[in-house]
Amino acid sequence: MSPRNQKLNAHIDARLAAYATLAGVALAAPAVSKADIVYSGVVNYSVPNNFAGIYINFVTGQTGTAAGDVPGWNWNPYGGATSLQFNWNTPAGPNGGLSLDTTTYAVLPPNTMVGPGNTYITNTNAAATVGWQAGADAYLGIRLVNSQTLATNFGWVHFNTTGTTGFPATIVEYAFENTGNSILTGQVPEPSTTALLGVMAAGALGVRAWRKRKAA
Repeated sequence: MSPRNQKLNAHIDARLAAYATLAGVALAAPAVSKADIVYSGVVNYSVPNNFAGIYINFVTGQTGTAAGDVPGWNWNPYGGATSLQFNWNTPAGPNGGLSLDTTTYAVLPPNTMVGPGNTYITNTNAAATVGWQAGADAYLGIRLVNSQTLATNFGWVHFNTTGTTGFPATIVEYAFENTGNSILTGQVPEPSTTALLGVMAAGALGVRAWRKRKAA
C-alpha cells in the first residue's frame, strides 16, 4: 500500500473511531421525541358497524367498545342506521369537536391547517345531524380536550371508508399538537437529533468493523 493510501486509511479510521465513540453516547442516551406532536403510528382501527362502535382516547391511545372502558375518551365513531356516525365527548367543557364543512364533517387533504381558526361541531352527540362522507380516504380535523392536561389541543385523524354507507371504516392513524398550537393534516414528529446521530454513528460502527474484517 502506498504511503498516501496508508495516510488516507489512517485518517478514515480516525474519523470512524470518532463516530464510533459518538455512537456509544448517542445510543446510550434516552430517546428524545418531539414534544409538541403526539403521533399514534399506523393503527388501522376497524370501526364496528353497530351502535357501540369504538371509543378512543387520543392522548393515551386506549380503545374500547364501551365508554366506561376508556376513561377520558374523545371520539366514538359507530354505525348508524344508514351511514357512519360519530359521538364526541367533552369531559372538560364544549371544547372538543370535529372540523366542519357546512353541514358535514370536512374531508381534508394533506397539509391542511387545523387550529383555532377552524369551525368545529361541539355538541356531544352529532349523530342526528352530520355524518362522514362515504367512500372517502382523507383527514378529519379535530379539536380535543387533553385528558391529562385538560388543555384544548388540535389534531387530525386519517380516516378511510368505502361503500355507500361508509363501511367498512378504518381509522388509519392520528396525531395532535399538545401545546395548543395548530397542526397540518398528516404532520408527524420529526426524528430527534439524538436519534439521527445514533443511526449515523451506528452506521459508522458497521463500516469500521467491515474495514477491520477486510484488512485481516
